Amino acid sequence: MAARTLALAWRSLGRLLARGLPARLLVLPALLRNERSAAALNTYVARRARRLGVDVPPDATRLHAVPPGAFLLAKSALRQDPARHLRPRRFGSLLRNTIRTSGTSGSPLTLVQSLGAVIREEAFIQRQLRWIGWRPGQRRAWIRGDLVCDERPPDGRYWRRDPVGKLLVMSSYHLSNATIGAYVAALEAFDPVVIHAYPSSIGAIAHWLEAAGRRYGGRALRGVMTSSETLEPDVRAALMRAFGVLVFDWYGQAERVAAVGTCEHGRYHLLSDYGGVELLALPDGSSELVGTSLNNAAMPLARYRTGDTVLVGMGMGMGMGMGEGGGKPAPCPCGRVFPTVEAVIGRQERSVTLPDGRMVARLDRVFQGSGLRLLEGQVRYHGQARFTLRVVAADGFGSRDEAALREQFLQRVPGVQVAVERVEAIPRGANGKFEFIAVDG
Repeated sequence: MAARTLALAWRSLGRLLARGLPARLLVLPALLRNERSAAALNTYVARRARRLGVDVPPDATRLHAVPPGAFLLAKSALRQDPARHLRPRRFGSLLRNTIRTSGTSGSPLTLVQSLGAVIREEAFIQRQLRWIGWRPGQRRAWIRGDLVCDERPPDGRYWRRDPVGKLLVMSSYHLSNATIGAYVAALEAFDPVVIHAYPSSIGAIAHWLEAAGRRYGGRALRGVMTSSETLEPDVRAALMRAFGVLVFDWYGQAERVAAVGTCEHGRYHLLSDYGGVELLALPDGSSELVGTSLNNAAMPLARYRTGDTVLVGMGMGMGMGMGEGGGKPAPCPCGRVFPTVEAVIGRQERSVTLPDGRMVARLDRVFQGSGLRLLEGQVRYHGQARFTLRVVAADGFGSRDEAALREQFLQRVPGVQVAVERVEAIPRGANGKFEFIAVDG
């Protein structure tokens, strides 16, 4: 598997040169100044808004409600006509790339990002890592949806080391009761300062450790960073018991209009220098995040409905101080001036356990790829390692697309039965979303 390790190293070197170093040297210093100075934060946000030609709330230290009657950009409208939101190429947005992402709803989006947006995204991640205690050059472990090994690696390793990025990249697709012990041993031997993982993946490891009456033995670990799924309170508690460190949760989305990160006191900070965010009150007491781009000059989205929701702290509801002036929560003990919310609740996703003990979740990448002609996709599990990929097909979708979907699925979940079913629509729940992974019975 030397070829995979070499590929990781080359990819890491390219990322370091293209975005890692520029982010650290050119963007991160300004982001660090924003943390504890309201004046620096508001000046920075106003400057970014002017540069992109967008309107955002004036005081970045407060929570703001969506103004009555404001036009909101829906995900469906962006999906149907992404070109409408593209800006002409100009200095600062000449270099750009196009990505397709299904998101947790399984509905593909076509998005264009400038190189500057990619670099800024990296800088925000670096700032979050600093909150955990990580510094450049220190080791990290990564347990997410990367294909890093064969279906049955002959050496028994479900991970690869990236020597350039000092990263241990571990497969989230091979986790099972039979393999978790090897994952723990590899993590302890590598001894990272931060473990970055899906909550479902690192949660499975934490529960295994507890069931075995063990605690994680790495000495350098400063924190666990979770993202891409909702971090449930019981999973957070299990992680803290098993790993003996704080858990830092990160929320973002491919559209890059809003971000939320947790500090060392466990508070969720709405990062108002990442995007201009307003809150849309919902009947159940939660609030939907409505964001405006501050980073992407190629496709700056304005008042975009993310479909993801947060809980606002007690006494800070939409009817209490979040009108024109906005709502100002109590200061966080960490001293950062970003406004806080109580919790991010909009990233719920089911996982399944196969008969051989493998734990399967976060399969959205199955439906990604510029050549796939589909509108929406859902993974349905019937039990006994049998799956159906339900797709709402676009014009031109044919047998080759079906074969490509099956191949992409089996790369991530090998050794199972999988079929493709074309449907007219996928039923949605009361929140307008459908279960990305549905389970019969």
